[in-house]
Order: sequence, then C-alpha cells, then structure tokens
Amino acid sequence: GYCIISVLETMKTYSAEDGLTEEALVTKLRTCRCHHLFLHTSLKHNSSGTCRWGEFGEGGLLWGECSARHFEWFEGSPVNELLFKVKELYSLDDKVTFRNVTVSSENRPRPLHLGTATQIGAIPTEGIPCLLKVLLPSNCTGLPVVYVRDLLLNPPAYVIASRIQAACKLMSNVTCSIPEFTCVSSAKLVKLLELREANHIEFCKIKSVLDEILQMHKNSELNEILKLLMDPAWVATGLKVDFETLVSECEWVSRRIGEMISSDGESDQKMSTYPIIPSEFFEDMESSWKGRVRRIHLEEEFAEVERAAEALSLAITEDFIPIILRIKATTAPFGGPKGEILYVLVDEICRGTETAKGTCIAGSIVETLDTIGCLGMVSTHLHGIFNLPLTTKNIVHKAMGTECVDGQTKPTWKLIDGICKESLAFETAQREGIPETLIQRAEELYFSVYAKDAISGRNDKNLEMFPSDTSVNSSNEASDQLSVIRNRAIRSKMDSANRMEVLWKEVEIAVTIMCQEKLYELYKIKGTSELAEINCVKISAREQPPPSTIGASSVYVMLRPDKKLYVGETDDLEGRVRAHRSKDGMRNAPFLYFLVPGKSMACQLETLLINQLPNHGF
Repeated sequence: GYCIISVLETMKTYSAEDGLTEEALVTKLRTCRCHHLFLHTSLKHNSSGTCRWGEFGEGGLLWGECSARHFEWFEGSPVNELLFKVKELYSLDDKVTFRNVTVSSENRPRPLHLGTATQIGAIPTEGIPCLLKVLLPSNCTGLPVVYVRDLLLNPPAYVIASRIQAACKLMSNVTCSIPEFTCVSSAKLVKLLELREANHIEFCKIKSVLDEILQMHKNSELNEILKLLMDPAWVATGLKVDFETLVSECEWVSRRIGEMISSDGESDQKMSTYPIIPSEFFEDMESSWKGRVRRIHLEEEFAEVERAAEALSLAITEDFIPIILRIKATTAPFGGPKGEILYVLVDEICRGTETAKGTCIAGSIVETLDTIGCLGMVSTHLHGIFNLPLTTKNIVHKAMGTECVDGQTKPTWKLIDGICKESLAFETAQREGIPETLIQRAEELYFSVYAKDAISGRNDKNLEMFPSDTSVNSSNEASDQLSVIRNRAIRSKMDSANRMEVLWKEVEIAVTIMCQEKLYELYKIKGTSELAEINCVKISAREQPPPSTIGASSVYVMLRPDKKLYVGETDDLEGRVRAHRSKDGMRNAPFLYFLVPGKSMACQLETLLINQLPNHGF
C-alpha cells in the first residue's frame, strides 16, 4: 500500500499513515488542505518497470490527482527529508523539533472508497448533496462537521469508536444543561500565541474551552462523558494526557488567564457616565480598550482617564449647570418670586401614619414636586410607592449600594442607580446584637405571613401566596407532593449577596408552585394515573439545553437584560434558545425550563404563567 506523511508546521507535529489504497490516498488529498506537496521518487518505480509513473494503469488515479497540483520530487528517508524541507520553507532553526503524533493503524477499519465518499458528498462534488448537511443540525458548521467527516472517511479503531458511541449515548440522556462547547482551531491558536498576537477575544475563547472542560468535570453526569472523550481526543491530536493532569492543567491555565483578562461580570470597567455628558461620547472614547485587561494591571491608566472625565464634567457643570438650574426655577409655576432655586430634602416621607395611605400621600407629594420642577431628594422605606401609577418625568431612582463581606451583606453608604425593595432588616438586627433566636423567629413569622413578598418583592400583606379556591386533601399523594413544594418555598432563604441568584430562585419557586397547582387541578379533573412533577432546570449564560429536550414539549422562562421575563413553549428548546440569544444584547440571557407531557399541556402552562407572573410582581 501507499504511505502518506503529514507535517503540521504550526503545531510542530508530524504523523504517518501506511497501508493505504490508492483510492484512500486520493480521498485524503481531496479532503485535506496542504500548502506544499512532495512525492517520493519510489512512486516512479511501479510494477510495469517504467519510470513514466501512471501511464499503464496502476497509480493512474493518484497520478491524475497529483499532476493537477504543484508538487516536488524528493528522495532519501521520507520523514527526515520532509522535516528538513519544512524547516527550510518556514525558515525554522535546525534545533526545532517536531513531535511524532502517529496513531497505530492496527485493528483499524479501512478508509472509505473514493466512490463511496463522493456519493455521500463527503468529498464536495457538483450536483451531489452532502450527507452530513442532512444528518447534522443546520447550526452545526465548521470544525465539528470536519471532525465527523474525518470519522466517516477514516474510521477509528474499534476501541476509539466504542468510546465515541458510549459518549453519544450518555449525552443523549443527560438531564442537566450542557456547555456551549466552544470550538477553536488549535493550529490557529498556537500560531497566534507563538507570535504573541493573541488578543482578548482569543484568550476568552481559550478560557471558555477550559471552563467548559472544568464544568463537565464537576458535573457527575458530564464527567463520565469527559472521561470517555479522552481517547478520541488523543487520536485527533496525537497528545495523550492523563485525566487528572488535564483537569489540573485546565484549572491552572484558566486561573492564569482569568488573572489577566477582564470578564463580563466585572463592574469596575464600565464606561464613564455623567448625567450632563452624552453616553455616546464615552462609548466612542472607551469601548475600544475597556473590558479587555483586568483593571489591577492598568490602575494608572484608569486613574488618568477618570481624572480627565471628571475634569470634563466639572468644566461643563461650572459653566452651564448654574444657568440651567436658575432657568428651571424661574420658569416653574410655583417658583420663588425672585427666581430662587426650589430645593427640598425629605427623609422617610409619611412614615408616621398607616402604611397604605401614607404611601399614596407620599406618591402624591412626589408627583407634585416633579410637576413644578422642584429639585430635591426624598428617602423612604415605603416600597409600595414604586408600584403606584405616578405621572412623573424627571424622577431618578437611587438605592443604597451593598457588598458581601465574609458572607454578610453590608451597606457601602454609596448611592447607586436603581430601586431597592430590601431593607436588610434581619441583617441589621443581627449586626446590632439582637439574639439569633429572635431573628430566626422573626424570619419564620415573615415568611409565614408575607410569603408572597419573598416572591414578588411587594410589601402587601393582603395578598395571599396560594389560591384560596384550591382544595387539597392532605392524605392524597399529589397533595403531599404539593405541600412539600409549598413548604420549600416558604422556608427558602434568599442570598441577598447575589441579586441575580435571588431573582432566579424567586422565579423558580413561583413557576413551580403555579404550574404544580395547575397540574394538580388537571389531575383531579381527568383522574390520570400519575401526577407529573415540575422539575425546573436552569440554563446559565454560555450553556445550552441537553439533547434529551429534542422533540420534547417544554415551557421556558427567559430573563431579559432589562430584568423582564419572557415566557414561551416549544418542541425545539435548543433552537429557541439560540434564536433568542442571537438578538442584540441577549447573548448571555439565562433560561429556566421544565418538560411537560405534550404540547397541549405546554400551551396551557405557558398561558398560565403569562397571566399569573405579573400578579406576583414579575
């Protein structure tokens, strides 16, 4: 048979495959990208005894393929001569070594015949559709397609093939969300790193691959799949690595990259903002460099930019703001007769009266002050004021900033943008020395009476957590199941240090309770033999649904960047998630989903959530 030697200059590797048929060799030439082709002089000496290779039948197909390309003849030891020519072509030092990544062809099936490869479209042929485009999802492109194509053209040994099949079977049955499986060209990354030309985007891709490996390692379902993929990865890369070594190296490299590059979650690299300067100005000036490298490495540069931005804001403020304020005050209907600026400070507005009516009085006062153009600041713990239908134009909401120190939420005494409906009463009481038993009892009373507030964020004791018209028999198995869910919801403590996690927990509790009660109602009406259980699964940023959701009816809730919820149902969850995230600003949108028996049920629960979630403050 024939032998082909492949040298990859970027990776500094080479491999040899022998025992190939002429068709297999032609197939490889047609499916691989080679910048330089060298033919050994041994090809000239065929069985016909002539040096005019390919003229008498044997080797004719290969000769036709090679003669259509530019090639050079060489002689001597194939491996040594080829490596010498590669070093010469790329001006590499003689001391540069190439690693042998040859995988033994023993017990390996024969490659596909050229005709078969052409007929299934594995080799691009005009007029013949590609089988892979029919079998693989439409969004599967690039490196994954190339890998599957190579498996078809050059089937691996039975041991490797069995591991790939086992991994696929396990993946089709996982119930947890799975990584996005970032695909990057190893040769391209090595070249960029070698030339020191890798930018923030490339390092983010590397870190994504590493973090996805670590995510699989930490998940019991995905960890078994990761172990099965070790041998196929060895065959594909020629690099055999111990499993524990892979994990430890991924942890180290991911940590090192994380120490250098900036991630999306860092809040200390936001664009400069000043109320009197258009945000587009700072976007144009800072977007090209902020959010690339961690701030700790560029403190001097950040400080210089902040000083410049503050100086610009101060200059505008000193020149224009006094004039603008004077004009506002003099043109206001209730402004002072001599044009004085009207400024009001109110602390704990309407605190000394009944909560509901005091909230409405406070809202009326704030609305009036806004109408007359009054400047000022109003503080309150009457959270219901944020739900009043006030007609205002100039109101800006501010809240007290908090931070997590040693597992406890503490105020920073700094104003931040946004609305805060959490007073940290229990945390403050604990910090002031109130006995822990009293605080625990207070929490129990709070969740028993104001359970709805834990979900909706409202402070309205007249609202009830559960519908009053639902009759539940405690002896019934379904009722017991529902009771467990209710108790879990009431006693669940939210970690205020992470607002996003708190919000998702609230959404999950609300969705579970409402949908489980709906299923229980249908269970009683239809008398079905088994009550379906709502099992919510979260899909975080850079994750996707497991393959087990394909073709299954599901209901999902998406958290938009504006903190609003989107509810939908689908039989193609992966496609729907991909469609949502393809929109501007939605790339990292998280999802919550659960599977239901049938599309009809999914539509009913979708309608239920759309109608009921707003009543719970979402």
